[in-house]
Amino acid sequence: MKTGQREWILLCAAVCGGLLAGSVVPGLLKMGSGTYAGLLSQYSLSRYQEIHVSGWELFTAVFQKRLSFFLFLWMSSYTVIGLAFHGFCLFVLASAAGLLLAVFLLQEGYEGALLFFCCLMPQWMLYLAAWREELLFLFRRRTWKTESLLPGNAVIGRYDLAVLGKILTLCLLGCGVECFLGTWTMKIFLQYFH
Repeated sequence: MKTGQREWILLCAAVCGGLLAGSVVPGLLKMGSGTYAGLLSQYSLSRYQEIHVSGWELFTAVFQKRLSFFLFLWMSSYTVIGLAFHGFCLFVLASAAGLLLAVFLLQEGYEGALLFFCCLMPQWMLYLAAWREELLFLFRRRTWKTESLLPGNAVIGRYDLAVLGKILTLCLLGCGVECFLGTWTMKIFLQYFH
């Protein structure tokens, strides 16, 4: 098996393991009832419909978080343990998504799956495209000869900056969709299903 295939299998296993871990936790901790049920109570969902969110304030906060995350991953591509960082981040993100989906399903039934996709769908397509560009960059960096990575030869080239530009553009678009379109889709969903 080639090294590249092993790396992709490792990352896919991190995603599947994270989704499984995140999906199992709410059932084990009985998060569908008790204090955790307040997360998705009728009151909190109806309050969300009434909240007016400033898109620009939300955009700056979200963009800072997403940008620092993608820049961290991009910079970790230059290190020896970059693949381990990527695998760990994939596991954590997948477990958070699995946890969110499981809690939504426990509270809302099948409508919880719709609510989950409503929360994630518009913006995460762009975030996944940015993540893909970043992973391709990581795998391309790992195939270079070690002489090119010596301190005297370590120069950020045009390709590196082009990939960084793609990642930043996709991150910017994803944040815009999340902050301006995502809040509308949530309110529309809650209007029709609650």
